[in-house]
Amino acid sequence: MRRVTTALACLSLLALIAAPGERAAADEPYPSKPIRFVLPQPAGGAVDLIARALGDRLSYAMRQPVIVENQPGANGGLAAGQVVRSAPDGYTLFMAVGTNLVVNPNLYPNLAYDPFRDFLPISIIAKVYLVLVASSKIEANGVQELLTFARAHPGKLNYASIGLGTQAHLGMELLKMMTKTDITQVSYRGTAPAMTDVAAGVVDVMFTGPPSAMALAAGGKGKILAIASPSRSRLMPQVPTMQEAGVPGYELSGWFGLLAPAKTPQHVVDRLGERGQDGGRRWEIQGSPGRAGFGRGRKLVRGDACGDDGGHQEMERGHRRDRRQSPAMIP
Repeated sequence: MRRVTTALACLSLLALIAAPGERAAADEPYPSKPIRFVLPQPAGGAVDLIARALGDRLSYAMRQPVIVENQPGANGGLAAGQVVRSAPDGYTLFMAVGTNLVVNPNLYPNLAYDPFRDFLPISIIAKVYLVLVASSKIEANGVQELLTFARAHPGKLNYASIGLGTQAHLGMELLKMMTKTDITQVSYRGTAPAMTDVAAGVVDVMFTGPPSAMALAAGGKGKILAIASPSRSRLMPQVPTMQEAGVPGYELSGWFGLLAPAKTPQHVVDRLGERGQDGGRRWEIQGSPGRAGFGRGRKLVRGDACGDDGGHQEMERGHRRDRRQSPAMIP
């Protein structure tokens, strides 16, 4: 009995010693060290551009460095898995593309993460409509010319994607289904190497974001055929929409979001959401999203129209939309 009493006394003493340290950690102001953005794509693509611009502004607002870490692979699976395994303290965040969250669960039966269980949504940072570009080496100067050639020469044309399940992949497969054409996929590890080969004429066409599309056209190495938006872009008003180009009902867009590991304290998520929104407003005032072709995102906070379960609702809407639009491509 005396041994039990002594043991309990020792445990109580240890708890008293540890408690102040634990309370100090919990009360430590956030952030007190650098924040890391883990990205699902290599440098040079749209998500990398957005993450670095947001990181600069978030770093200024929160007085801590924001480090951007590119972890491409498995359509975001590697980056997502790394964030899921990290401590839920707000210092490791996932800069996700919509397909990482709403398409991957349908493509990969043994996915290492569950978008609904393993993440807390912070903010939808931006939305972008994709652009159909072509190498300057192909003769087609418009969508209908491209489709006519593709129908007359099945399998001769190829297109660049940046991996299975990405918008560049699903978007072209959807176009093939809608137009009954055969265009061969060539997969790349990111936008930058894919666009390099489009410019060189190694691959013929690709769906990509406005920044890389404009860079391709400006360099004289390619041409913009159409934008997959419901109306023309103010950024490139001379470019027709896919519907205007003769593919009725065709739209292709993606969104980029910032997520934290599940169990991240709510006050940390709220602070990130508020500061991220402030950074987004500064970015918008300076004109960067408009020049880059990105629509403004929105904060996901408790009590907002997108709050509480808002981010999960966005994922679920995308999940249903992807299954409805392309049932033959997604099991």
